[in-house]
Amino acid sequence: MKSKTLITTVFVTYLIFTSCSTPSDCHDTMLQLLKTTKSKMSSAQNIFLSQAKLTYMDSLLQLEHTTPQQIAYCKYLKANILMELGYESEAIALYEGQVSSMNAFQARDVWKNLALAYLRLGERRNCISNHAAESCLMPVRGMGIHQDTTGSRKAIHIYEEILKDDLTDYESRWLLNLAYMTLGEYPHGVPEKFLIPNMEGDTSVSVKPFMDIAADLKLNTNNMAGASITEDFDNDGYLDLFTSCWVLEENVHLFRNNADGTFTEITEQAGLKGITGGLHAIQADYNNDGYTDILILRGAWRGEFGLEPNSLLKNNGNGTFTDVTTISGLLSFHPTQTAPGMILTTMAGLTFLSEMKRSRCNPTTGVSFS
Repeated sequence: MKSKTLITTVFVTYLIFTSCSTPSDCHDTMLQLLKTTKSKMSSAQNIFLSQAKLTYMDSLLQLEHTTPQQIAYCKYLKANILMELGYESEAIALYEGQVSSMNAFQARDVWKNLALAYLRLGERRNCISNHAAESCLMPVRGMGIHQDTTGSRKAIHIYEEILKDDLTDYESRWLLNLAYMTLGEYPHGVPEKFLIPNMEGDTSVSVKPFMDIAADLKLNTNNMAGASITEDFDNDGYLDLFTSCWVLEENVHLFRNNADGTFTEITEQAGLKGITGGLHAIQADYNNDGYTDILILRGAWRGEFGLEPNSLLKNNGNGTFTDVTTISGLLSFHPTQTAPGMILTTMAGLTFLSEMKRSRCNPTTGVSFS
């Protein structure tokens, strides 16, 4: 019933938003549609939307006549959700409040989650908050070594206690070695009985490593998995960058190549503010005007909660883009990840996908590129 209701809601939304008649109207339509879709997908049943799950868990903890066992379990689940959201400190407080009230079997899982939370806390305080060119890279060394040692130190203590009872817990053993590495104490600092050798990498072949120069180029945006396109969007002979994030809460980013080794973000100037989401995107000149356009694919992995519209962004040739999805007849609501085998053609007389005939097409829901 919930699935039918959600599909019906999306279909009604589709009918409402297919009435635009000009590119500018359709662009505004997509901006509103993305906001509406984001709101409709906000449900505690949506396992990919941690904030909604957190709200639901808080509501359970407010119920009357809840037993201590139920409260403890809900707090454990809440701590897991906080970890998903990146709220490690809050999760740690809940985990630490649970271990003393659980039996040994239950406490083991909590201890392992607590150790992982401390590792994540160390990562956030060092790799993210104090990011350097060697941060977040394996093997951890040089500028990647943690300056704030609190998270890794506490994780080490917990993992060593866990391994005293079970030396075959290879997950905890590997993470213990990693924690020592973040402190610059691998392998010499790892107790011999816990040591996993050769985690420094293959030393038999010398390979010049890549250096993370995103910060120097002002490209170090913090977001989750998404698409990246390297393309000369303004035809000045230099490659620009386009990125997206798979959740509708995150805006896309467009960076113009300044032709001097640097980039400038021009997302808002390009008319892309409010264009959100997209695990994948592909580029091509769909209308043969000499300027490369973008197709954004949304909703991947999320099943019934991934009924999100794709976007066709037309490059106007003046530094701006316009969403022409609806006016092009391409508005659809399906969880899509990639467009395998579909080639945006530039042949005269053809304006879109060379495999359109083999796509699933329905007059009420549009074309699916899944």
